Amino acid sequence: MDYYLFVFILIISGFGSGLIVGIGSGTAGGLMIPILTVFLGRNIHSSIGTSLIIDSIIGGIAGLIFFKKGSVDIRSGVILAITGVIGALIGSRFTQSAPESGLNLFIGLGLMLLGINFLINGIGKNVEYINSKINFRKVRENKVIAFVIIGFIIGFISGFSGIGGGGLVTLILILVLCYSVHTAIGTSLIMLMFIAGAGGIVHIIQNEFYLDGILIAGVSSIFGAVIGSSYANKINEEKLGKIIGLIIVVFGFSVILKIFL
Repeated sequence: MDYYLFVFILIISGFGSGLIVGIGSGTAGGLMIPILTVFLGRNIHSSIGTSLIIDSIIGGIAGLIFFKKGSVDIRSGVILAITGVIGALIGSRFTQSAPESGLNLFIGLGLMLLGINFLINGIGKNVEYINSKINFRKVRENKVIAFVIIGFIIGFISGFSGIGGGGLVTLILILVLCYSVHTAIGTSLIMLMFIAGAGGIVHIIQNEFYLDGILIAGVSSIFGAVIGSSYANKINEEKLGKIIGLIIVVFGFSVILKIFL
């Protein structure tokens, strides 16, 4: 492949990842892993390590913008980050032996259906419906324990699969703990910075990363993150919720696609 085309693809994928994750959390893996493996012919494990580092960069930049707007729950973010880092460090150790299974398909399809529902009905109706069917009162009364468990599980999934857990944290904070959309996104972005960074460091230690990908796509992702997060803070909750729905659909599709990479 021509070198200039190679650089151009990395710039576009990095910028696109920053834009998407910056607007509604989620993960760079939805774009970066397929592009690195399918289009650029890179190894899957090193592509995961590269994607996690880019996720961490985006989480830090976009999370800072949400923090400046007052849309970050610091206490929960710290707990999620600490337990998420522990989960990511453990999960990253299992990446090389990670089997692909029907579970990926089940999770991916479930996320896609949920995302489509968000696009059609918005956030408000979904929150009302879920809370009318399930009583999360005890979970809300024991937030610290809930955050410890959530952080560890999401961190493990992120380190294990290379699919950043920011989108899943956002969903849980909105649907279960009734956070506002902006605060849920801001808090999950801060968590993403730490857990993706921890997972990425493990991959770097194992020499599973691409320096050119991190440098080129990483820099362009900063611009995307700034634009995306700035836009997200200017629009209302319902519109932002529909954007999250679209991101969840992409996230679900990327989980399914990873089976075949």
